[in-house]
Amino acid sequence: MSRLLQKITFFITSLFLQKENVTSRVNSLNISETIILNVMDRLSDFENNQGYLKPMTLHKLAKKLKTNPKYLSKIINNHYEKNFSSYINDLRINYILKELEVDESLKKCTVKSLTKKLGFGNTESFAKAFKKHTGINPSNYLNTLKNN
Repeated sequence: MSRLLQKITFFITSLFLQKENVTSRVNSLNISETIILNVMDRLSDFENNQGYLKPMTLHKLAKKLKTNPKYLSKIINNHYEKNFSSYINDLRINYILKELEVDESLKKCTVKSLTKKLGFGNTESFAKAFKKHTGINPSNYLNTLKNN
């Protein structure tokens, strides 16, 4: 009986320590686990519904997700290991790269029209984000697609 009790005690202690490690990582944000999970769930919906294609700021998104900007920023920094701007820009660039593969009409668009379609504030910020992500500026990328 004492051996069984030892095994049960060991098992419960192991579970508690695992939960403690996860909780301490989550609690390093100083945000409740429930709030983090709710925000992550809403962020997933935001991504699936392509909300990033509209002009977006941290404050607008926080309001849309029914949280505050500080929490949202911390959660994005922790979960995605990037700041808000990089998070939104990466979503937009990944989207347009996939769309350019399947939609021939997009290959004929100007950089300015793609900028507007993706929700960027100006062509310069789009070009900078695109080049950071792909290593090539958008006009050169579009030209290579047109020539193929």
